[in-house]
Amino acid sequence: MIPRICKFSSLFAAMLFSLALASPAAAQSEVRGPSFDFFGARVSGGGDSFHTESYGVRGGFRFNNVWALEGSLSRSNGTDSWDGDAAVKAYFLHADRFEMYAVASPGLIKVSGENPELILHAGLGAEIGLTSRLYLRPEVRGRWLDNGLKRDNSRVDYSLGMGWRF
Repeated sequence: MIPRICKFSSLFAAMLFSLALASPAAAQSEVRGPSFDFFGARVSGGGDSFHTESYGVRGGFRFNNVWALEGSLSRSNGTDSWDGDAAVKAYFLHADRFEMYAVASPGLIKVSGENPELILHAGLGAEIGLTSRLYLRPEVRGRWLDNGLKRDNSRVDYSLGMGWRF
């Protein structure tokens, strides 16, 4: 299972990098304002047999060409769990209608019948502008329960979202 995740992550990173290089670099004016997107994700857990899908919403505010804050709420199918987080996002690659970013934050996971638990996450993603306001957002995030950064307590989310900049 882990080799497949590594191959998929490497392929995803190579695809995003080549797309960024293929796009002509362009000077951008200051980017500010709110955004909102819907997403779906494939979730793989620490145990090789854990796989599920999730869906959710994200809303954020971009302060400049580098920094943004966002919050998200998602629900996993089959496990009846909810994830919520408030993240810091840093854009590090800018090209014409293409940007890559890193995201990290604490959050909460709530499984039905249990108390909420603290989770930590970090990830990489891209925003690919389809129009001046509409964008496609592929992303990979690792999530860990707060009781240690162990493989058993982790999961990886591969998501694809569609968003709107206001």
